[in-house]
Amino acid sequence: MTKPHRYCAFGAEISSDLVLPELQSSDSVSDALVQIQAGDHEQWPSFEQSPHSTPTLQLSPQDWRLELEGIGWFRATGGERLEWQRWDDSVSDRDIRTFAVTSGLGALAIQRGALVLHGTALERDGEAILLLGHPAAGKSTLAWCLLQEGWRLLSSELVAVGSDGMVQPGMHQLKLWYDAAVALELDWAQLPPVRKGLKRYALMAQDLTCMPQPTPLRLIYALNRDKEDSGKGVDIEAEVEVEKVSLKASRNFSQTNALMRLRNQAFHARMYRGMDAEAQLFMQAAALARTVPLHALVVPDGIKAMAESLKKIDLMQPESMQQRKESKEEDTNDD
Repeated sequence: MTKPHRYCAFGAEISSDLVLPELQSSDSVSDALVQIQAGDHEQWPSFEQSPHSTPTLQLSPQDWRLELEGIGWFRATGGERLEWQRWDDSVSDRDIRTFAVTSGLGALAIQRGALVLHGTALERDGEAILLLGHPAAGKSTLAWCLLQEGWRLLSSELVAVGSDGMVQPGMHQLKLWYDAAVALELDWAQLPPVRKGLKRYALMAQDLTCMPQPTPLRLIYALNRDKEDSGKGVDIEAEVEVEKVSLKASRNFSQTNALMRLRNQAFHARMYRGMDAEAQLFMQAAALARTVPLHALVVPDGIKAMAESLKKIDLMQPESMQQRKESKEEDTNDD
């Protein structure tokens, strides 16, 4: 019998019969808190589904099941066990991993009581920032640019924040769409596709600088894309031409607006509702909104403009970026 592989992610020791290069390897000899192994969906017991279930996603308080035609079946239970089964022999380990280490581990983390957000976390000088935003907001592209400036990746795609404000190391990979990979001058043809039929590619841990330790969260940014061209702007009040900074941060969101943004960025809100953990999400998001500042971050649409602007500002210092003057910006939510 093959010895299981050991990993550490989202605050848990993991034993897996799958090789999971997206996660940090562990040499721990302690008992694993989470087991990942093959199962048989036909042997899974029937259960009363939450009304928030869908034809592909079945939910109850400590039971999460996902069926994806052409990929397979997944089941997370009790925060301790993740089972998987291929649709057929044509499904690769990579296709299974794509869902096991995101949705599957995300469901387990919620069952274990973690605040799990859809975002990317990076570390510098012992402190972390969290980038929130919808899938096309530019989180991975901005993260790659930050890695070139000396930052380290804590977790991408889903981020677990503890009640102590610590961000746990998680997914050590970045997923870039074809256009972004080309714009960043990466050899996309040599990168593994995230899964079959998708022009999205994975940068694995060996291609990245990663942070292996939990890190205190200093700032949260909610990303928005700016369609304007970077360059020169006009300071209307001073009536003079000024240098326009491409990356722009708002003032702090109010606690109420920060709470709403955090709730909207849960990974995923339906999973929280269906597993009867919405009250847990509200309390955790409210506590985080009280203790960690959240700013809107306007990101230039052009990748080269984004990379260049990072050389002029410091994301640990929101005041280093031109403050947007629209009074209603903190109420903007593009989710």
